[in-house]
Amino acid sequence: MDLSLVIKTLQNVSVVLVIAFVTTQLPAFRRLFISSMSHKKDKIFLALFFGLFSALGNFMSISVMNSLANTRIIGVVVGGLLGGPFVGIFAGVIGAFARYFLGGYTMWAAMSANVVIGCFAGLINRYYGQKRINIKVAFLTAFASEVILKVMVITLSKPFEAAWELEKTIAIPTTIANTLGVVLFFYVVREFLNRQEMVQAESAQSAMRVIRLTNGLLRHGLNEQTAQHVAETIYTQTGAAAVAITDLVKMLAYVGKGDDHHIVGTPLCLASTKYVLEQQKMFITNNREAIGCPDKDCPLTAVVDVPLIVEGKLLGSIKIFKSGKDIVTPYEAELVQGIADFLSLQLLQLKLDEQNFLRDQAEYQALKAQINPHFLYNTLGTIRALVLKKPDTARVLIKNLSDFMRQTLDRTQEITTVADDLAIVRNYLHIEKARFGERITVIEDIPKELLDEPIPVFSIQPLVENAIRHGLSPLKEGGTIRISAWNSPNGCFVEVSDNGTGIAASKQSRLLVDESAYVSKTGQGIGLNNVNKRLKRLFGEESGLRIISKWGEGTQVLIRLPHSSSTPVR
Repeated sequence: MDLSLVIKTLQNVSVVLVIAFVTTQLPAFRRLFISSMSHKKDKIFLALFFGLFSALGNFMSISVMNSLANTRIIGVVVGGLLGGPFVGIFAGVIGAFARYFLGGYTMWAAMSANVVIGCFAGLINRYYGQKRINIKVAFLTAFASEVILKVMVITLSKPFEAAWELEKTIAIPTTIANTLGVVLFFYVVREFLNRQEMVQAESAQSAMRVIRLTNGLLRHGLNEQTAQHVAETIYTQTGAAAVAITDLVKMLAYVGKGDDHHIVGTPLCLASTKYVLEQQKMFITNNREAIGCPDKDCPLTAVVDVPLIVEGKLLGSIKIFKSGKDIVTPYEAELVQGIADFLSLQLLQLKLDEQNFLRDQAEYQALKAQINPHFLYNTLGTIRALVLKKPDTARVLIKNLSDFMRQTLDRTQEITTVADDLAIVRNYLHIEKARFGERITVIEDIPKELLDEPIPVFSIQPLVENAIRHGLSPLKEGGTIRISAWNSPNGCFVEVSDNGTGIAASKQSRLLVDESAYVSKTGQGIGLNNVNKRLKRLFGEESGLRIISKWGEGTQVLIRLPHSSSTPVR
């Protein structure tokens, strides 16, 4: 074996390493490993690239015994393994065409072998699949390709004796050099892919950080201020060239390269954004022209643009840009889609919160409207009867009714104190006592330190009214209502109890679910369910009502509140 031939061939292989590195920087090569983004023109480009690589191997030939020892098949084998039959055969044809101009008695055999090897390497790609081809498979394919080349040169070249002598001289060094060249090429490729996987893992972590850091940023809606906070967070965590957020007509936020002409508040101008808003689906491009920026010097070369959609309604879009040779990969697109979905979910939660607030406000208004008309009629009837007999008492009763109506109907806030809510109850009881007289006894047992505890407006009065109407009014002798409160490690408790008729066991389980479960002959019971729901919405699920009743003995309705240091759940 000629060691000088081995050394010269290995010198040529060093060029392969340079080409391998250059190859991994090509956008078409990167897209080759991303099937969802690879295009036919990428395959054509790579076929030309590896074909020229094969042709270069011809012109780096070493003359041996009136023939040539070269690295021509490296480009063909690598092209076939990476790009499949099309790239392998096409590269083989280009390399064979270049070999034709070098002549020699092995020319036709070498040209034919180049095409056959391209097809063989491409079929290996088909069999294993692009991502399953490892260093071992590359080594065996390269070695087998060298065997194919040697066999075809020996059998197809004339004179046979010359071809045989040639291969005896160059077979071992060229096989070693070319096989090593293919293996080294694939080593460089695999290192690149490993780095890409690390980048993918880092991108996933970045996305999780973005989701964590943007949680709650859109609780005040999508506007320039909130959008800018979100854009800056995404930009910092993802390392994108630029990040933008738009509504349907203008740029809400922008950070990164190109901010000299992509300005917040300006009308939408990118073709990619218009496409997303019209089609309401993700848009990905690694083509500067497809982005459609009117500024010819714009540094942005790739984008993933995702719509922000809430309950089928388009609100805007979020876009992450790349620049230079960086491209948007499918996993990056999925991560951006995930971020967009999370932000859309925040906007949906905001909308639901607004709807729940309006619903609860409507329920609160309905609760106030539930003040039994019979109560008003009876009170007015009582006042009319007292005007002539006891005018002073009638005047007091009118004032009590006026104060009660003002307290219950004019309020807009949802949270008050126990003291204020008791004031409503006292005015109500003054009116009721004017009708029921001594039949109703009310006992208050509330420590002073609990009077400032927060409580939803209009919480205690409905419980007292139900106690009177459903517990005490059916009894000739009337009864007693006790309003008490106490603190415990589990919260603050307010209780309204009576010694009236009680509630049937069959109804108790339905009282906080079904309003119709509590009906009197004079009308429906005032919304225990409404009070319970408002307590839970404002103070959390641990708050609410609890009903304890025994038929013929009385009822206890317990309000559980958080301590005043707790923040209401809004």
